[in-house]
Amino acid sequence: YNEYKSYLRMAEEPPEADVLSVLIATDNHVGYLESDLIRGKDSFITFEEILQHASQQDADIVLLGGDLFHDNKPSRQTVHKVTTLLRKYCFGDKPVQVEFLSDQRENFHTSDFENVNYEDPNLNVGIPVFSIHGNHDDPSGLGGLCALDLLSAAGVINYFGNAKQVEEIVISPLLMRKGETKIAIYGLGSVRDERLHRLFLNKKIKCLRPVQDRDEWFNIFVIHQNHVKRGSSETSYIPEEFLPDFIDLVIWGHEHDCDPVLRMNSKINAYVLQPGSSVATSLTKGETEPKHCFKLQVYKKTFSMVNIPLTTVRPFIFKDVSLIDAEIVIEKDVHTFLQYHVDSMIEDAQKLIDENPNAPKLPLIRLRFEYNNEIPPVNLTKFGLEYSSQVANPRSLLLSTKKKVHKTFDKNFTKRDKEEEHIKTPGDMAIHILEETNKDLNVLMAKGLSIACQEYTEKEENDAFMDYLEYCRYSAVQHLQSSSKLGDDLKEKLRARKAALEKESELDLEEAKKRWQQQRIKDKLKFFDSDSADSDDDKPVKSKRGRGSRRARGGGTRGGRGSGAGGRGGKTSGRGRGKAAKGNLDAFLTTTSTTSASPRSSSRTTKDKQLSYVSMLDISDDDED
Repeated sequence: YNEYKSYLRMAEEPPEADVLSVLIATDNHVGYLESDLIRGKDSFITFEEILQHASQQDADIVLLGGDLFHDNKPSRQTVHKVTTLLRKYCFGDKPVQVEFLSDQRENFHTSDFENVNYEDPNLNVGIPVFSIHGNHDDPSGLGGLCALDLLSAAGVINYFGNAKQVEEIVISPLLMRKGETKIAIYGLGSVRDERLHRLFLNKKIKCLRPVQDRDEWFNIFVIHQNHVKRGSSETSYIPEEFLPDFIDLVIWGHEHDCDPVLRMNSKINAYVLQPGSSVATSLTKGETEPKHCFKLQVYKKTFSMVNIPLTTVRPFIFKDVSLIDAEIVIEKDVHTFLQYHVDSMIEDAQKLIDENPNAPKLPLIRLRFEYNNEIPPVNLTKFGLEYSSQVANPRSLLLSTKKKVHKTFDKNFTKRDKEEEHIKTPGDMAIHILEETNKDLNVLMAKGLSIACQEYTEKEENDAFMDYLEYCRYSAVQHLQSSSKLGDDLKEKLRARKAALEKESELDLEEAKKRWQQQRIKDKLKFFDSDSADSDDDKPVKSKRGRGSRRARGGGTRGGRGSGAGGRGGKTSGRGRGKAAKGNLDAFLTTTSTTSASPRSSSRTTKDKQLSYVSMLDISDDDED
C-alpha cells in the first residue's frame, strides 16, 4: 500500500469511530465477453479484486456508479457469479457501524423490501453495497425491472437512484451517520443524455436536503452520464455546472477513462472524481490508462481520497501508425511494417506483465493504421491469427482507417458524409433510413421507431416494435374517435396529429410508450377478472392448464399461477407476493425525527428499533440551495 496516492483534506487525525469509509468503483461490466475462452473471466476476476479491497480496507460501505453488468439481460452464469461474490465478501459477522437515517421507502421504492439490507433480520450483511444503474443495465421492458432489481430482491445489494417519473425527477438522498460524521448520497441512474439535459435546463431536477443541520452533511452525487460532448449535439452530455452547488464530491460513472486525480470545479465548488471502468470493453486509447478503485474517508465536512491500483486488469497497449506517411505501397512491405510495430507493442506489454505477477499473461494489443486507395488491402483476420498465441485479442488486433478524400465535384457528398458520421447506434440508422419516407407516414414517426430499434437491438426487448406500433394504432384510433366527424378527411387529421406529436420531445415518446405498456397490463388483467366474474359460482369449472392472472398477497398483481379462466386449478387463488403500500412523497417531506438509533452491535440482531427519519426539504425555484 505504499504505492497508493492520497489526496488529503483532513486538517487533523480524526477519531476512527467518526470516520466513514467508502470504497468506490464504477463500470465493472461484469459478464463482458463471458463466452470468450481467453478474456471470459476478466470482468469477474477484477470485480472480485474490488470486493477484496473493500474487505481488506475495512470499508463501511461499497458505492458503485452504474454498469455493474455489461448486458441489459445478463446470463444466469453472470448473475449467479456476482451474487456469489457479493455473499462471499459482503456477508458476515462484521458489525455495521453506519446508522441509516433517511426514509427507506423513498430510497428503495423499486423494491418489495423497502429497507436497507443490513437492517433485515433475515440477512447477515457485513459490508453493505449501494449501486445505481447505468446505461447497460438500466430498467426496461414490462415491469420496468433491471438486473439490479434481482440482486436487490436477493438482499445482496441496495439499488437506488431509479427516478419515479421522467417528466420531473426528485432525488431523495441516502442519509447515513457514523459518530460525528453525516453523509448524504444523491444517486441518479442513467437517463438519456438529451432528455436529462433538457430536464436540467427546464429546472425539472430537484434534490431534497435535510432540514436539520443541513450544512453539516457531506454531500456526494453519483451520476452515470456522458461527461464530455460527443459529436455536434449540444445536449449529448451533462455539464458539471448543471449539478447542485451544495455538492461536495461528484462521482462520475459511464466514462471508461480512469482519471485518478481529483479535479476541483470552482463554479459549483465541488470535487469531481472519474473512476473509469474496471475492464476494457472498447479497445480505444482511453482504456489504456491504469485502472483503479478508490477509498474515500469522510470526517464531518472533510475527506481524504486514496486511489488503489487494480492488479488483475489485463495489460492493454494501443498505438497509431500511418502507412501513408511511411510511403508503403507494396503488399509485402505493408505486412512487414505492421508486424514490426505489433512485435514492439508485445514487448512493451510483456514488461508490464513482468512487473505485475497478478496480471493475465496474454495482453491486449490494438494497432490502428491509416491507409488510402493506393495501398494494398490487408487481411485483418489472417494477420491477427498469426499472433493467436501471443495476444488475447487476435481477431481485433488491427484496426484500419481509410483517409477520407472529399470530392469537390459532388455538391452533396460533404453533407452526406457529415450526416453519416453521426450514425453511431441502430436507432440513428433507423432515423437516417426513414428520413426520406417519414413524410409518407401518417401514424408512425421515425423518432419513435428509432427508440424501438435501439431497445430491440441493445436490450433484447422482443416486444419493442410491437409496443410502439400498438401504441401508435391505439392513440390514433382514440384521436379519430374523439375529434372526427362523418365526412372529415381522416388522412389529413392523422397527418395533423403526427405533425403535433413530432414537436414532442423524446421524453414524451418514451413516457407514452411506458403508459401504453402499463395500459396493456391493465387491459389483460381487466379481461381475465371480468371473465372470472361472469362465471357461475354454482357451476363446476373445468380445470384448464396455462397461466392466468391472479391477485397476489399484499394487493399486488404480479404474475404467477392463480385464478381466472386461464389459471391452473380454475378459480383457486394462487401464490404470489405483492408490493406493500408505500408512503407518499408529501408524507416523507414532513416527517420529523422521532427516536435516535444507535449503530448495530451485531449484524444478526433484529432491527426492531425505530430509525430516526430525517425530514427533508424540497428545492424551490427561488431557493438556489
